[in-house]
Amino acid sequence: MDRHYFFAVDIGNTRIKCGRFPWQPSSARLPVPEQVISILPATGQWSALEEGLKSVPEQPGTITWWIASVNRSATTELVEFLRLRRASEKVFLLTSQEIPIPVSLPHPDRVGIDRLAAAVAAEALRRPGYPAIVVDVGTAITVDVLSPQGSFEGGAIACGPGIAARALYEFTDLLPQIDTLWTSPPPPIGRNTQEAMAAGVFWGMVGTVRELISRQASNFSDQPDVFVTGGGGALLASLLGGSAQYVEHLTLSGIALTVYHYLAHHTQRDDS
Repeated sequence: MDRHYFFAVDIGNTRIKCGRFPWQPSSARLPVPEQVISILPATGQWSALEEGLKSVPEQPGTITWWIASVNRSATTELVEFLRLRRASEKVFLLTSQEIPIPVSLPHPDRVGIDRLAAAVAAEALRRPGYPAIVVDVGTAITVDVLSPQGSFEGGAIACGPGIAARALYEFTDLLPQIDTLWTSPPPPIGRNTQEAMAAGVFWGMVGTVRELISRQASNFSDQPDVFVTGGGGALLASLLGGSAQYVEHLTLSGIALTVYHYLAHHTQRDDS
């Protein structure tokens, strides 16, 4: 490998995503990862990371890792994995201090770094002078707001579909487990218990997000741009209508933008 790369790492509560980006930014508004490795740490699937890294041989000074995490135990596991298997590659843990947009909240350090990273990407995509709303569907669903001036204003956190379905199963006697990996919308009128649960969880999610977007948008004179990401985000975006756009790797791209900004504004760069 004759080029320098870095991995932007999004560590969530269920999944770890590692996106490989070139060291030098392109002219595109939003950087897109050249490779994405997805891991489920709870199942011990570190072999997926080992397999994905076979195409990226370890060479001192060519690769660094930049981690945005909301899962401390998974972070510890990943850092230990890298220490043992990629010892020459430096690892950096991102905080709110590195985020290159204003955060108009009293305690930016208490905001999920994944939410802030997604907002950084939305800032690069939104129409100048227009507000934006960022929807991320994961273990939790977040619906966050960027002001017309580009500052992170906060938002809402709701249960993701997996949590909602799991709660119905675990806190009742007779309701079963259901799959929430939908490829198309389930019918809103379930003809059996499983279908009824799917209808409630799925359309409840759609209704929650629609209502939050509507109420958040009412704070602005201009209609916000809406960006949707995360698992199931493409299906959700197709049902929201309006200006909703699905962006597959929004958070990874936001981490990459944060890294590029950090490197550009720190003269003491250690590339070795």
